[in-house]
Amino acid sequence: MSEQPQGQTAGLPENAYLVINSQVIPLVRIITKIGRRLDNDLVIQDPLISRDHVEIRFENGQFVAYDLGSTGGTFINNQKVDRSVLYSGDILSLATVPMMFVHDSPGVETKSEKTTGNLK
Repeated sequence: MSEQPQGQTAGLPENAYLVINSQVIPLVRIITKIGRRLDNDLVIQDPLISRDHVEIRFENGQFVAYDLGSTGGTFINNQKVDRSVLYSGDILSLATVPMMFVHDSPGVETKSEKTTGNLK
């Protein structure tokens, strides 16, 4: 198991995920970068997604989505945002790609293993 640099996961809860279709992506970094660029933490190859589209940051005990000046926009529950605190069950849409933010739901990982296999 590789170690993350100091401070990358300090205080980060282990039970936060993005659910995209049948994939469950654990949020394991203080800052998770999402976009089309290959060096992002989560790469989505869709022409409507910007190269650097959004960051999800864990700050002050909560997850916050920051749009990075994307062309297609970042939406939380169908409302365009530049910055927004995420709550469990929120639908985060990047251009036309929806994903659900799930936090404090221990059953998500167990249930997803049946569909996607072990995530760790």
